[in-house]
Amino acid sequence: MFREAASGLGLPDDLIYDGTTMASELAANTLYAQENVQFEGAARAPVAGIPELWLYLRRAADRWELVCKVFDSLAGWKCGSPPGQEGAPAYAGGGRGLQIVAGLSGGRWGHHLSRSRLGDWRVPGKAVWFSQPVHAKCVPARLQRARPNPCQVSRWLELMLADRGLGASLLRAGEADVGISVLSVRRGLTVWCLPNTIMWRTGTGVYEQRVLTDLEDTAERIVSLCEQLDSGQAAAVDPEPGALVGAPRT
Repeated sequence: MFREAASGLGLPDDLIYDGTTMASELAANTLYAQENVQFEGAARAPVAGIPELWLYLRRAADRWELVCKVFDSLAGWKCGSPPGQEGAPAYAGGGRGLQIVAGLSGGRWGHHLSRSRLGDWRVPGKAVWFSQPVHAKCVPARLQRARPNPCQVSRWLELMLADRGLGASLLRAGEADVGISVLSVRRGLTVWCLPNTIMWRTGTGVYEQRVLTDLEDTAERIVSLCEQLDSGQAAAVDPEPGALVGAPRT
């Protein structure tokens, strides 16, 4: 799946090879995260919590990226703590997969709490990701030309978050002719959709921003923040590389 998506975007062969290798390493890690997969019926068919692969384009500072995330339904790790950049020793029988991802991605990788997208209901867990640069000429024209207004973005974001199981507390307000729309996600987490920016404040008081077309990345970050709040880890995960961070500007 990754190879097909990367080839369709015209990525160079070496990046496709590296990306396929990294996607394979992340997929292999889900073999250790099967305890929370939920089954149903006599056939014991999986209905929730199975591993998932997510691919999307986003703007990162002044460039485009292809983001690959692999979700599993365990919030924790096989070894009990999140992996570090140093990786596993050479003689270890496992644990070097993320060391490979860190090297091949040039450090553009990470992990965060999340929720599933597939299945009969949404299951909490974690997503591990990496990204690769995409030349602007390879980005679909419809995405580059997109100019959604704040009310459209707020409505789409509301639908995306409701689909991830966060619909009960969502409250949206705004008018198309005002040029601003506000989406209250939960107590302490409000998203402002402005003419050129989506903006919110984290539990540590830091403002984060995305461009209006980065809806997938925005929704995923909001889901992650909600999971952090629910688990008492509001300050545990830094913004992903490429996020616009800083005080709001009028």
